[in-house]
Amino acid sequence: MKQNNTIVIVVNGEFIRYAKTLINSIRTNWSDYPTILLFISADVSNEQDDWFKKITRLQLKRFNSKDYEYSSYLFTGSVKFDSDGFNDAGFYILNFWGDLLSEFDNILILDADMLVLKDLTPFLEENSFFGVDAVNNRVFPAFSFDEPILSKFVSFTSTYLRAIANGIFLPPYTSLNSGVIRLTAADRSAWNYQFMMKLLKHFRKSCPSDQELILLWTIKTRKKISQDFRMNFQARFYNEMAENNLPKHYLDKIRQSAEDVHILHFNGPKPDSSSFLTHPWTRDRTELVELYQKYSKMN
Repeated sequence: MKQNNTIVIVVNGEFIRYAKTLINSIRTNWSDYPTILLFISADVSNEQDDWFKKITRLQLKRFNSKDYEYSSYLFTGSVKFDSDGFNDAGFYILNFWGDLLSEFDNILILDADMLVLKDLTPFLEENSFFGVDAVNNRVFPAFSFDEPILSKFVSFTSTYLRAIANGIFLPPYTSLNSGVIRLTAADRSAWNYQFMMKLLKHFRKSCPSDQELILLWTIKTRKKISQDFRMNFQARFYNEMAENNLPKHYLDKIRQSAEDVHILHFNGPKPDSSSFLTHPWTRDRTELVELYQKYSKMN
C-alpha cells in the first residue's frame, strides 16, 4: 500500500529565499517527490507568496506563532530565548510532534538552507531513521549558557537536575539532530506533543534552538539519531575534512558520504553571503556557490 508522505519546510521572512532554492532542487532531482507543505510566518509578504503558488505539488500555509501553545513559553515576560540564532519558525516544528498533520504516514522536515540532490524516497520510508546527526559532538553540557563562569555552573547544574527529574540522563558527549527529521505516525501523539511542551517550559532558559529540545526528547524516548551523513552533508565538511578538524570516529563515514551526497546543508555561512568564501568552514568553495546559484536562479 502506497504511503501518504509529505515534505515540510518552515520559514520566516529571512529564510523564504532559501525555501525557493531548496524547492527548485527537489523538483529537479526528485521526480516523484511528495506534496510539499510550506509553512510561512507572518512576516513573509504576499508578493513573496506568488512564486510558490504556481507549484502544483505545494501547499502554502501561513502561521502566526501567537496562535500556538509553544509561543507562550517563548515570549513570557523577560524569559525569552537570548540567542543570535533564535528563530521562531524553528520552534514551530515542535507542533509536528502532535496531530497537526495526522493524515500523513511520514513527515520529512527539512531546513530551508539545503539542496536536495537525489531521490529521497527510500530515505523517507526507512523505518530505522529518525534524524540525521549534525556532527556537533558537543562535550557535556549540551546547552548554551552565555553567562559568567559561576552563573554558568549554577545554570548547568540546575539544567542537569531538571533533566533527571524528567527521566532524562544526559550523556557526556552529544550529537544533535540538525535540519533533517523524519517523523512517523508513531512519533506523533498527544503524549509526545505534551512532553515537547513540557521540555520547552522547563528548559527555555538554556536552549537557544529547537535542536536541544529534540535531543532531550530523543534521549527520553530512546530514539537513535542517524549518522548517514549523505542525508545531511554539511557544507563545512569539505574544508573540515581537509583540515582534519572533525572527530576522528566520524571522518571515514563523512569521506564516504562525500561520494554520494543526497542532501547538502549550508549549516553556517550561507552561499549568498559575502562571508561564505572567506569563512574557515567554506573558504574558497566557489563550486558550492555555483551549485547554489544553479537552483536559486531557476524560475
